[in-house]
Amino acid sequence: MYSDYEACAVCGSEVRLVPNAGSSGGAREPAGPEDGVVGAGDEPVDVRVCTNDDCPSRR
Repeated sequence: MYSDYEACAVCGSEVRLVPNAGSSGGAREPAGPEDGVVGAGDEPVDVRVCTNDDCPSRR
Protein backbone atom coordinates (compact mmCIF):
# COMPACT_ATOMS: atom_id res chain seq x y z
CA MET A 1 0.00 0.00 0.00
CA TYR A 2 1.27 3.46 -0.91
CA SER A 3 1.37 6.27 1.62
CA ASP A 4 3.27 9.53 1.81
CA TYR A 5 2.66 11.76 4.78
CA GLU A 6 5.88 13.80 4.79
CA ALA A 7 5.43 17.53 5.33
CA CYS A 8 5.68 20.00 2.45
CA ALA A 9 9.32 20.45 1.47
CA VAL A 10 8.75 24.20 0.90
CA CYS A 11 6.86 25.39 3.99
CA GLY A 12 6.54 22.35 6.29
CA SER A 13 2.72 22.20 6.26
CA GLU A 14 0.73 19.01 5.89
CA VAL A 15 0.12 17.69 2.39
CA ARG A 16 -2.77 15.78 0.91
CA LEU A 17 -2.58 13.25 -1.90
CA VAL A 18 -4.82 13.81 -4.90
CA PRO A 19 -5.19 11.59 -7.96
CA ASN A 20 -2.85 12.41 -10.82
CA ALA A 21 -4.84 13.85 -13.69
CA GLY A 22 -2.37 12.27 -16.11
CA SER A 23 0.04 13.64 -18.60
CA SER A 24 -0.76 16.26 -21.19
CA GLY A 25 -0.42 13.62 -23.89
CA GLY A 26 2.79 15.03 -25.35
CA ALA A 27 5.37 12.72 -26.88
CA ARG A 28 7.87 11.29 -24.44
CA GLU A 29 10.93 9.13 -24.79
CA PRO A 30 10.33 5.37 -24.44
CA ALA A 31 11.23 3.88 -21.07
CA GLY A 32 13.91 1.20 -20.87
CA PRO A 33 16.45 0.04 -23.40
CA GLU A 34 15.94 0.80 -27.09
CA ASP A 35 15.44 -2.88 -27.92
CA GLY A 36 13.19 -3.56 -24.94
CA VAL A 37 10.30 -1.71 -23.38
CA VAL A 38 8.00 0.28 -25.66
CA GLY A 39 6.06 3.26 -24.32
CA ALA A 40 6.63 5.93 -21.73
CA GLY A 41 7.34 5.48 -18.04
CA ASP A 42 4.47 5.46 -15.59
CA GLU A 43 3.15 8.75 -14.22
CA PRO A 44 3.00 9.04 -10.41
CA VAL A 45 -0.20 7.58 -8.97
CA ASP A 46 -0.79 10.57 -6.68
CA VAL A 47 0.25 14.20 -6.59
CA ARG A 48 1.26 15.83 -3.30
CA VAL A 49 -0.59 19.13 -2.69
CA CYS A 50 0.33 21.44 0.19
CA THR A 51 -2.61 22.35 2.42
CA ASN A 52 -1.23 25.87 3.06
CA ASP A 53 -2.90 28.24 0.57
CA ASP A 54 -0.04 30.76 0.98
CA CYS A 55 2.72 28.24 0.16
CA PRO A 56 4.83 29.14 -2.92
CA SER A 57 4.43 25.55 -4.16
CA ARG A 58 0.71 26.23 -4.78
CA ARG A 59 1.39 28.97 -7.35
